[in-house]
Amino acid sequence: MKFETSFVFTNREQKAEYVWRKYQSILKNHILDVGADRGALKSHLPGDAEYTTCGLEPHHDVRADLEEPLPLPANEYDCVLCLDVLEHVDRIHELFDELCRISRRYVIVSLPNPWSSFLRNLFQGYYAKEQPTKFYGLPTDPPKDRHKWFFSASEAKRFITERGVRNQFQVAQIDEMGLKGFRLRVYRRLLSLVVHRTVRPDDLVGETVWAVLEKNSD
Repeated sequence: MKFETSFVFTNREQKAEYVWRKYQSILKNHILDVGADRGALKSHLPGDAEYTTCGLEPHHDVRADLEEPLPLPANEYDCVLCLDVLEHVDRIHELFDELCRISRRYVIVSLPNPWSSFLRNLFQGYYAKEQPTKFYGLPTDPPKDRHKWFFSASEAKRFITERGVRNQFQVAQIDEMGLKGFRLRVYRRLLSLVVHRTVRPDDLVGETVWAVLEKNSD
């Protein structure tokens, strides 16, 4: 099974459409969206799908602190999504394990590539004047939203793959958003000339890592 779409998103509402277009073949039956923001994915799902959101916001169906074990039974959902959420929690390993525990078939996760974001800051300027490095700076006042982990795309892939195996899941597909084709080849070549040989150039230009994990058959 190949998950793909040519759709490009630039905001959260469009991101929900991207998720539907790309993964609609497995977004069926009982679906849980962990850290679901406003639950925009619901509007794209078929009418017979049962969609549940989970998080700390008052509008979430299941109110839960994602730093704690999820108050949900094992093997409850056909597909569990956790998109751009894991990097925001201290207990990233435990939350990943929880996603696997409550899924009976699929887990879809996405993780950003902080290395790439930092490199863009160096060449393109600050994300915002008052927030030089989005999610990673040290502002005068406590930030409302920040990432707890700084990792490369390679580390994200290894984490998803190896942690999945520990939870009896295998990677059905894993891919990166970002540069493609000629531009990617040029950037790879230029970066290979200036960075240490142990640094993977794709870690500096790749963007979000998306992965589908499928539970191993008994």
